[in-house]
Amino acid sequence: MTSDAWRLEQRLRRQLLLALTILWLLGSALSLYAHWEETNEVLDAAQEEIAYTALRIPTPSNTARTLEALPHPQTAHDQALLIQVYTRQGSLIWRTPRAPDQPLAPLDQSITRDEGDWRLSVRPAPSLDRVVIVASSLHDRREAIRDNIRSSVVALLILLPLTALTVSWLLRRVFRRMDVLREDLKLRGPQQLSPLPTEGLPREFTPLVDTLNLLFEQLLQVRQAERAFAANSAHELRTPIAAAQAQLQRLAHEVHELASPSPEQRESLDQRIQAVTRQLQRLQHLCVKLLQLSRADAGVAQHTAPVNLVDLAHLVLDEYRTDADGSRLSLDCPQDGGAAVMAQGDLDTLGIALRNLIENALKHSGPDSRIVVRVTRAPTIEVIDNGIGIPPEQLDTLIQPFQRGESATPGHGLGLSIVNAVARQMGGQLELISPHASGPGLHARLRLRAA
Repeated sequence: MTSDAWRLEQRLRRQLLLALTILWLLGSALSLYAHWEETNEVLDAAQEEIAYTALRIPTPSNTARTLEALPHPQTAHDQALLIQVYTRQGSLIWRTPRAPDQPLAPLDQSITRDEGDWRLSVRPAPSLDRVVIVASSLHDRREAIRDNIRSSVVALLILLPLTALTVSWLLRRVFRRMDVLREDLKLRGPQQLSPLPTEGLPREFTPLVDTLNLLFEQLLQVRQAERAFAANSAHELRTPIAAAQAQLQRLAHEVHELASPSPEQRESLDQRIQAVTRQLQRLQHLCVKLLQLSRADAGVAQHTAPVNLVDLAHLVLDEYRTDADGSRLSLDCPQDGGAAVMAQGDLDTLGIALRNLIENALKHSGPDSRIVVRVTRAPTIEVIDNGIGIPPEQLDTLIQPFQRGESATPGHGLGLSIVNAVARQMGGQLELISPHASGPGLHARLRLRAA
């Protein structure tokens, strides 16, 4: 994965939480501003009502002394509210105990304004020859706003994690279907090109899945065309090759029946006939390999059934008993618990794979090498030779079509690629080891699924 890769779910989660946080802060700021304005309006109205009430209080001559003698209530703020009542000429009629004697504001106009740490309301009553001044502490108003801010911040700190969990849960539910789709793609093999299901997907992801399905369909058509071409080409080539071989044999027979060819002419003709015969045999072998590769790529190995690997090994090795190289082969099977080693696979396709492993060992390990075909209960089929081996850095390239090692023996580089294709389709694995524990040769291990 590249460094600039990103996940849609994580990005949506971050952006949603960032947007919610910003909107929440903006909403809280607007709410606090509205609360501040509303609080000022309510307190100003209450302060004005107190002022008009104070103007209507009767004031006998001993009122001031009476008010001074009254006990003052103990509040959180000693100077929460101050009231002064004066005559229009500035003589003090009465005041609250903590109010100063001097007017807190000019007496000649009706005002409501901030003065220092106080909110002042001056209300004159000309008909009563009175002027009242009511002062409330701005500190109390600010403290109320701060309490509101603290409450909002605490609510934000509590609700933001809950919001994050809720958003994550909702996004996880939405993307869970995409996780299923991703796992489906991850578990697919190279041969699985069936369309992806679109049921249950969000509408925004349907075009992406439709595009993938269209790509799968195009790849399937290309693969089918390649398989058909390889199969048809191989089949078409077999007929002229067989005809050419027959004509070549007839020509060889006629040459030998010539009246009196010189020894030099006969030797030259024999060499040319043998050269053409070898090339035709090589071409025929290539056609057989192409047919096997086409069959492996066609997916026949996906139709599996229980196969006894011991019986398979005996059947394949019996084909080499009459061959000159048959003496180089030996079979090693488990002897404990019965001879059957059951694996999940296709009998004919596994036979093709084992023949290719044996032919590869016979051809490239040298004429004097010994080859062991081993069946283990893992279950595996192994072909081990004690030839010259292959450099370890070249092992990975040998399973690619038309890739050959450094052996001087001619070949097409298709045998191991056929075995690798069969192994993949059967859910197995081809392993190549060189040098191995018994010597410098090649150890080919075909791992299969147990039946």
